[in-house]
Amino acid sequence: MLAVLGVTLSSAASAQTFAKNKLECLSYGGEPMLECTVHLRNKDGTSLSGGKIVLSASMPSMPMAHSIRPVVAASIEKPGEYRGTLKLEMLGVWAIQADISKPRRERLVQSLRIEFCKPGKRCLATRAGETNKSHR
Repeated sequence: MLAVLGVTLSSAASAQTFAKNKLECLSYGGEPMLECTVHLRNKDGTSLSGGKIVLSASMPSMPMAHSIRPVVAASIEKPGEYRGTLKLEMLGVWAIQADISKPRRERLVQSLRIEFCKPGKRCLATRAGETNKSHR
């Protein structure tokens, strides 16, 4: 069973452009990997195609010390959904950023706590400040 963190991100800009943008992330592997899916929607809630999205991550507690290489989120089989995998350097709180450049510019940011996940398992990436008891 896969655990998914679904976070609806909004801002004044997104209220005018997209009805709902959602960022979902799963962590897995011995060296922490984070698989993120971005859902783009029009004002009416329908899927939005033709997106160009770059995912990146940095560690707010150690500015400029841990910043990983950005990845392009690729369109997947479901319309309006884009996925990319970030290879993190360590466990802890990471600021995950999705920069949308097409069809409209927008930036989504979410702070997630990445904890140990047994090899071969996928674990919930919880919001920073929350505890995930399923890891213990």
